Amino acid sequence: MKIKGLISKITVLSCLAIFILCGVTAAAEGPSKIIALDPMVSQWLLALKCESGAKDILITEVGKSDYMKDVFLELKDRVMRKKIDNVEELMALNPEIVFIKNGTDHDLSEFKKGGLKISSFDFEKIDDILKGVTAMGGDLKLEKRAEILTAYFRTSVERVRKSIEKSEVKGSKPKVYFANGNIYSSVAKGMYQNFLIESAGGVSVTANSAGVKIQVSAEELIKWDPDIIITASFCSDTPESIMQNEKLKDIAAVKNKKIFVIPRLVTSWDMPVPESLPGIEWLSAKLHPELATGLNQRIKNFYKTFYNLNVEDAQIEKSINR
Repeated sequence: MKIKGLISKITVLSCLAIFILCGVTAAAEGPSKIIALDPMVSQWLLALKCESGAKDILITEVGKSDYMKDVFLELKDRVMRKKIDNVEELMALNPEIVFIKNGTDHDLSEFKKGGLKISSFDFEKIDDILKGVTAMGGDLKLEKRAEILTAYFRTSVERVRKSIEKSEVKGSKPKVYFANGNIYSSVAKGMYQNFLIESAGGVSVTANSAGVKIQVSAEELIKWDPDIIITASFCSDTPESIMQNEKLKDIAAVKNKKIFVIPRLVTSWDMPVPESLPGIEWLSAKLHPELATGLNQRIKNFYKTFYNLNVEDAQIEKSINR
């Protein structure tokens, strides 16, 4: 009887220990229901969470894009196209934490008054973005993962910069024009695309323009005379239509047929999202062709590191040769 009693006590104590340990483990884990109110914030969130899973994430306000559901199958029923208009609507989703980009039209003070935990970040300047990723990692108890991603991003950008410096190409940097919605719309100095162009070893001809998204004239384009024109993935003007534009026929990029569409795989490579890194790699190879060696492997390494995806050469070629 004494032995049975001892075994019984040991069993109870073991169960209690397991219960306590599980409780400690659960308490150490990050929030179980996470909401992202911005598609760019959600890209970084999913890069942080791709290894641990995205089943506790709800992404809203993604517009018409299905950008993540084709990659993360577990997000099939976790993406909303609905805009969250008020604190009651957001609270009804019962989130433990909400990630959002600063500068949106949401009333963050009202959200916070509702007792919600709100983490908001700036998402245009790269230093602010990476600080935001570090903060997100802290909120999600994924500090190590955030450290890996931010270090990888910074190191890769620095490697591109050094490769350009060591390049055999000397002289002035190529001039680049980024066409947004159409050939006559572009991005001013506050926009992330200028960082992408500069990091790839080019000079954005609109980098000093006032404003955010701007309209330009054919005369301005002719005066800037860009060596390369990059169009957004949604640009209504194609490389072919731009080359057929009589007004622009004397621009260097048109004469030399140096007009390219920014690639996209999960989403577009020019946005302030993780995929802007392969965007920098790709553009640096366009501006400095001697840097194209090993490009596909660097892109593969990126997708494996950031999204735990194995990307094939055929997928990359299809994306970068649009």
